[in-house]
Amino acid sequence: MSSAIMNSSSADGVLAATQKLVQQAMTGQWQDVPKTVQERRELLNNLSASASPQDRQWLSALQQAMAESDAAVAQMAATAPAAQNLPQALAPSGEQTPNTAMVDSMMEMLKKSR
Repeated sequence: MSSAIMNSSSADGVLAATQKLVQQAMTGQWQDVPKTVQERRELLNNLSASASPQDRQWLSALQQAMAESDAAVAQMAATAPAAQNLPQALAPSGEQTPNTAMVDSMMEMLKKSR
């Protein structure tokens, strides 16, 4: 299997985990969120380990998007009564913290989509 195909498959896994995470957050399945966040982090770590130098730019963009997603989910979890103990479990593990304006913008889009 070529590196490009493996990376594509791994990237698809990260995106699928992101979609699953969104579904869990939107339907209030907060008990499942930490496991999905961890699975997604592991997939991204695997993807990073097998990335070629040419892949670094899109991989960096994917890492930034994931950090923003983690921050948005943590912020939603902080306001959800059923998820009071989860924000710490959802804290990004060393990823860059997205700026507040981006998180606020994402939160507004999520609110409008309901």
